[in-house]
Amino acid sequence: MDASTPPPESNVTSPEQRPSSPTLSVSPSIALDAVPRLDRAASTPTSSSVSTASARSRHKRMSDGAATMVKRRGYMRPQGTAFADSARNRDSVMSLGSIAHMQYYFARTGLLDGKGAQLAKERETKRKPSNNGKENLEPSGADLDDWGVSSLCLNDTNAAYAGSELGPVDGSPESPCDVSDAGDPWSSGEAPMLPPTVSTYKQRPSYTEPLPEMSVLRRELKEALQDACKVLEETQKSSSEDQHEEVGDGFYELQGLHLLDIITLAIRAAKNYYTAHTNPQKLYDIRSEKMIRSDLYKALDVLKRMASRNFRGGIRTSELTDIILWIESIDKLLKKEEQREEEETAERAQWIWRDGDWSGRERQREWLFLRSFDQQQPPLPQWPELSSNASFPSDFLKALQDGQRLVKLHNALVSRSKRNFGEIKTWHEDVGKPYRMAENLRFWIKASELRWEIKLSVPVLDVVNGKGEMAWRAVDEAIFNWSRGVRTELTEEWRLEEESEKRKAPQVNVRGPNERNEGLGESGDCLQSGA
Repeated sequence: MDASTPPPESNVTSPEQRPSSPTLSVSPSIALDAVPRLDRAASTPTSSSVSTASARSRHKRMSDGAATMVKRRGYMRPQGTAFADSARNRDSVMSLGSIAHMQYYFARTGLLDGKGAQLAKERETKRKPSNNGKENLEPSGADLDDWGVSSLCLNDTNAAYAGSELGPVDGSPESPCDVSDAGDPWSSGEAPMLPPTVSTYKQRPSYTEPLPEMSVLRRELKEALQDACKVLEETQKSSSEDQHEEVGDGFYELQGLHLLDIITLAIRAAKNYYTAHTNPQKLYDIRSEKMIRSDLYKALDVLKRMASRNFRGGIRTSELTDIILWIESIDKLLKKEEQREEEETAERAQWIWRDGDWSGRERQREWLFLRSFDQQQPPLPQWPELSSNASFPSDFLKALQDGQRLVKLHNALVSRSKRNFGEIKTWHEDVGKPYRMAENLRFWIKASELRWEIKLSVPVLDVVNGKGEMAWRAVDEAIFNWSRGVRTELTEEWRLEEESEKRKAPQVNVRGPNERNEGLGESGDCLQSGA
């Protein structure tokens, strides 16, 4: 139409002359000159029969959905599980849902049917010839099924079915969704699951603090005791000055709270030192465990009595004396322990069997090692080197024949180790009968396997009865292997201990130039004449 020609509506002069609106029965038409074109996107008019068929198909699917849905192959979507209260705090129970992505993967590949993912391979082979070597093609139905999406609902080539006025054709399903349900049992209205490479849970990391070093614990305990002794001296001085002046209960309460804090920190440092000690048996040899615990409870009881009366009237002399005696008992314990450690260090320096070249004198080295820890009389006889013309049994093997000395040597070596376990608690001291000697040897053989991880093969009955040279050679070799293994482990432990002692712990307690920092001093430094 020419631009100069007026539109036909311009000839109409009144509303009565306009054409009437179309009736409701007329189907709407596609918009003219639409940009973009709507011939593939707009829905075409449908008849009432088609609407009735669609409604009937929907009601049919809702009524007998169990009959139309294909059963899934051995997999059900995991549902939420309600755990007991005792199980919610356990990671092993709460991580059970983490296998959902693996179940999804196994079900999709057919592994749950025992087919070894053959279904996935068949789908792959069917997909290849459909492309014909061309790229950028539309995804096939199998590709869309892998993502849980119906191919017929998204494929534009099937849009003609929606625009058909004749309804579904013979042999075709009533609805495209029915085709999706029948062709792919995995497509559903539920939310898609995660791919198998995505984890469905978060693992909470666990952090384990390293064990504290004994040098650090001992330094903290000494500093806490020094602070406690200093507070006690200040309390005694203030109590002697307050006798001439009247002081209110508020001052005593502040003084008592300060003393309570410092003494509590000292008790805590002592408890940490006792519980984290690498070799508590050394402490119990100096002072029994029962006495150590009793002293701690007495100090806590004194603090409890002081706080129960709200420190009214100040700190009493008996209470100060009890706390000072507890501090001095710990000071004596630490000094005794350090003295024994120095004695052990000096003793180790005198052992010539720790280092050096002992080629050709292996049994002499082991004899010196065993003799260093043997406390029985008479001392162990000389251990001759093994040779072809050696006579058996030697005096050394006869001294160890009944097993008592081997058991005591085992216990003595265990007590010197940091891994203080595996002692032989009971053995036969009356070896008048051969079976008791045999049991002592069996105790020693089993303990060497459990504690030192050294397996020994000894003909026990032959050794007890003194039958055959081969039995004596076997027990000689067993004692040699056991002594060498124990010596190697203990030497390595002592070497690591000496290296750790060289690394001094840093001093964190800052003190003034006129304050003591050399320790608690002699016994009774905290006591004054008033105490």
